[in-house]
Amino acid sequence: MRKISADRVGFMVRQALDMVSPSNLPGLNPEVVERALKTGGRNFTDGARHLSEDTWRELSGHPAPGMDGFKVGRDLVTTPGQVAWRNDLIELIQYAPATDKVRAEPMLIVSAWTTKYYILDLSPENSLIAHLVTKGYSAFVISWCNPTADQRDLSLEDYRDRGVMEALEAVQETTGAPHVQARGACLGGTILAIAAAAAAGQGDDRLASVTLLAGQTDFSEAGASMLVVDDSQIVFLDNTMWDKGCLDTWQTAAAFRALRPKDLSAWNADATRMPYRMHSEYLRGLFLENRLTAGRFLVEGRVIALKDISAPNSCWGPSRITSRPGGRPARRRCSPMATSISC
Repeated sequence: MRKISADRVGFMVRQALDMVSPSNLPGLNPEVVERALKTGGRNFTDGARHLSEDTWRELSGHPAPGMDGFKVGRDLVTTPGQVAWRNDLIELIQYAPATDKVRAEPMLIVSAWTTKYYILDLSPENSLIAHLVTKGYSAFVISWCNPTADQRDLSLEDYRDRGVMEALEAVQETTGAPHVQARGACLGGTILAIAAAAAAGQGDDRLASVTLLAGQTDFSEAGASMLVVDDSQIVFLDNTMWDKGCLDTWQTAAAFRALRPKDLSAWNADATRMPYRMHSEYLRGLFLENRLTAGRFLVEGRVIALKDISAPNSCWGPSRITSRPGGRPARRRCSPMATSISC
């Protein structure tokens, strides 16, 4: 307890020091002083106007400046695709290969539910989806719903079963392929790892491979997030979510800004809500109690184990999966990610 308290004090001191750093003080920032001399002080009036506009947008719920410059289908999500299947929790988007020869095994990508799926297809020059289709993959991406208060009781099990597993079935029905390669990004990687472990424990070998893209499975070293999440904070969040039925988008965006203040972007402001039950189960069962790595995570009343995953598995960024001895090869073991909500 002493260490966590000291770490919290250090975190708050760093935040305070960042606020009063010379770069944030007009009289001590040489670039601001130089600009003021060149413009006759107009940069200060412009800054005051921007502050007023930002404050109004924050209070009124209007999008951040520049957001209106991004249009889905024109600036974002430019890779041709279509909705192949949907239920009340997800839409499964299919992207056809852009090559004459098609790979035998399609790819299912489980995106994070804290942000929009289009982070994987930002632009033609910066798109994982565009890369995959040019390599002959038939790619499918899960787009999660933006939950409302009526969906407050959606659980982690729903996200596994009616999210990942039903999407897997839909991919197989659409393509006729007996095996599917799976990729999971951020929280999508976490739920994919859970789904893969549960399936492996039941002898389900439909997943040809499992790759986590910054998907956390071991929460013992969750970085700065541990400084702001404990039993009391979870109780507070539970009470807040109980009233509204979900964690609102501005709360998620505020967490991003606090933990990564120098890594802001337009998509960071386009967050999604999270249902009360699922988010509470995630925070307490995975984040706080680390049940998945500790071997205490239940799926359908049975304890699952990541070591049961025998399909080739790997990770890009900080994630960790350990296959059982004798399992298929090609795995890379990574350290836990620095913060569980950095993506």
